[in-house]
Amino acid sequence: MDSSSSRSSSPVNLPNNLNAEQIARLKKLYPYTDLDQIPKQWSSKDKANYITLSEDGLKVLYKGVGKTHKDAAAIRASNPVPLSCLLYYYEVKIVSKGRDGYMGIGLAAQGVNMQRLPGWDKQSYGYHGDDGNSFNSSGTGQPYGPTFTTGDIIGCGYNLIKNLCFYTKNGQNLGVAFVDLPQVPLFPTVGLQTPGEELEANFGIKPFCYDIEQDIFKLRNKVTSCINLFPVNHTEWQPMIHNLVQSWLIHNGYCSTAQVFSEYTQIPFVENIQNVKQRLKIQQLVLSGKIGEAIQTTNRLYPTVLQDDHNLLFALKCRQFIEFVCGNDDLPFSANGNDCNGNSEIKMELD
Repeated sequence: MDSSSSRSSSPVNLPNNLNAEQIARLKKLYPYTDLDQIPKQWSSKDKANYITLSEDGLKVLYKGVGKTHKDAAAIRASNPVPLSCLLYYYEVKIVSKGRDGYMGIGLAAQGVNMQRLPGWDKQSYGYHGDDGNSFNSSGTGQPYGPTFTTGDIIGCGYNLIKNLCFYTKNGQNLGVAFVDLPQVPLFPTVGLQTPGEELEANFGIKPFCYDIEQDIFKLRNKVTSCINLFPVNHTEWQPMIHNLVQSWLIHNGYCSTAQVFSEYTQIPFVENIQNVKQRLKIQQLVLSGKIGEAIQTTNRLYPTVLQDDHNLLFALKCRQFIEFVCGNDDLPFSANGNDCNGNSEIKMELD
């Protein structure tokens, strides 16, 4: 068995049952974020086989042979960094540097190879302990900070406002490591490569070594100040709110309510009512499992939509087959490849 991503790991006792003090700490760090969406442990599934995970899901131990870079093994957190976090931060204690201390700490997108240290691949970013280099989606590192070893505490911060990543060592900020991070969900990620290497993560359940709360406080104040630079008086914000409500009503198909609301607020109703009703009908057909009729209606009213979006058409066809198996819908073609009317125009396009 190789050290590619494991999908059949034994379950671990994850720290989901937090006490009041731990919950209060996380809420203070991320007041606008659902705590269930915050990374609180490493994933027992999204990891390489050479990685052994502790019962609490926080300690990571390397169990591979560690002969070459091909023996590297990484693990991602159970959740990506939520977009509602202004500034996300986690710390890793180097329990043991093992034989060579080839360890990487950082961020990575879903799907990045777990048989590589963070930073070596596209949409992967890492700070490595053996040489102190930062790796920005490349196998070639750049000088960044000091090396780290047993007993050190390395922090990784992700500023979602400025779209950058920085690191700390033993409570000291090392400065910006990466800028212009991609607009995709990024997971806290660590990687190990030689025998005996062991790390322990702190996702905010315990106090951090670095005073990240001060950074978060400053960032919130700066964002608030930027917002206050663009004051909106009463005559401006009320129409904005009315437009927002009207847009929501139209988007969800409440045509009559939207018309009445438009008359009451004297906001121009520019949407075509018939168009809204047609879109709502297609939506209701999909939700009721009548996928075939939804496809036919879409093709009749909006001929280019499914022609231009093959992935959407394929998803609808897959759903149609499921509904057919469940007895809720009919397939639009017979055994000879023609549709129910004897035509052969309907084709499933696979990319």
